[in-house]
Amino acid sequence: MSKRISFEALLAKREQREADKLKVGMLDIPGSDAGLEARMPPQKAVLEIYGELSAANGALEALQCGKHALYAVCPQLQDRKLQAELGVAEDPMGILDALFSVAEQDVLGGKALQFMGLLPEKLPGKDEEKQPNDPALETVKN
Repeated sequence: MSKRISFEALLAKREQREADKLKVGMLDIPGSDAGLEARMPPQKAVLEIYGELSAANGALEALQCGKHALYAVCPQLQDRKLQAELGVAEDPMGILDALFSVAEQDVLGGKALQFMGLLPEKLPGKDEEKQPNDPALETVKN
């Protein structure tokens, strides 16, 4: 059974929510020692992406949602000068296709959704190594 939250804990929760609005981080680019700066987008953008994620039916729609999240959290990708240089000024989201493979977009999009708090940090079954039922047993390949 849960216990009642204190007044002080509620105030601290409010302060944490305000701090989350200013959250800054890095999204590591797969296969690289570089990363993209990530900043929490406005709440309206987070809610739109949350709705898109909830409505996603299938891998293609989930990938598209991750791409929107990635674009929303990375100010570097929103740079008009970079978009013009890459020839995607008419379609700014095209910067993702110009810079990253589909696999990289999938990974980075997932990291962006995690950064926004819309996906858990560890995905069950993906991030955990599968352990044999009996750790004393080993699989030998011939």
